[in-house]
Amino acid sequence: QIMTQMNDGHRLFLQSFMSRGILNAKEVKQLFKICCLKYKIPHPENEREAQAPLLEFVRTINNHIEPFHMQIRKGVSEDDGSSSYGLVCTSESTITKLASDYTPSELEFFKKLIEIIVASDNAEVGSTETLNLVSRLENVKKLSKDDAEDLLSRLETNKWIKMTHGKISLATRSLLELDQYILEIYQDDVEKCNICKKLCLKGQTCPSCGTKLHFHCASKLFEKEENPKCPKQGCKKAWPYEIRRTPRKGEYFLKRLFTQELQRRVKKERQTYDMSVFADWRIM
Repeated sequence: QIMTQMNDGHRLFLQSFMSRGILNAKEVKQLFKICCLKYKIPHPENEREAQAPLLEFVRTINNHIEPFHMQIRKGVSEDDGSSSYGLVCTSESTITKLASDYTPSELEFFKKLIEIIVASDNAEVGSTETLNLVSRLENVKKLSKDDAEDLLSRLETNKWIKMTHGKISLATRSLLELDQYILEIYQDDVEKCNICKKLCLKGQTCPSCGTKLHFHCASKLFEKEENPKCPKQGCKKAWPYEIRRTPRKGEYFLKRLFTQELQRRVKKERQTYDMSVFADWRIM
């Protein structure tokens, strides 16, 4: 089979991934459109029609970079099921692939952070517990807590971790690029999702057999089930969790419209109330 040659559009697309590391689905579609327009590559205006050309575009790039142990891969957020795409090194399963961006001490800190996140109940840890990791670093130069705070900020900026309401968890980029590392090092402590077969840190676990599902995988699997059951053959016990239903197309738009209308009415009522009070004072 003859391999499709890469053109300048492919190269610009790849360079963007090399500089940014990971992009969400919307950013990937925008980048594809920019590359096509810049180099006059045919590009369907309709987003749905552009999906197949985009996949072929990425496939062409992957065919050329796979001999160098690189690949553009899709990752899914464990929090909301949203898709992201990252440039992944396929030859290394160790965290040392980050060595060009972080010092040995910072890498050791990140490894300790991954360790306590994996060991936690909800795959997230508090910022205080995280900063205390500086006292556990061994065989490397010590970090101060100020150093650790700076590192956490950079890890978040580079999309390796998420920090929400004082809680720290691994972001989609870590799950995408460091999944083999986590599965190898913590093989007795982590599970793969029974549905998508990917590493699953956040999700729901069958209390009977231990089968684990991502929230979004459980949502898709059980969305139309009145009495959901564990998907594992040989178990099939009742699934005792509330299912996060995946919003249908247009629901977010309708919700936004409803919220805007509600805000408009509240504002109007407040204005009416304020004016009436003002009028009463004038009468007095």
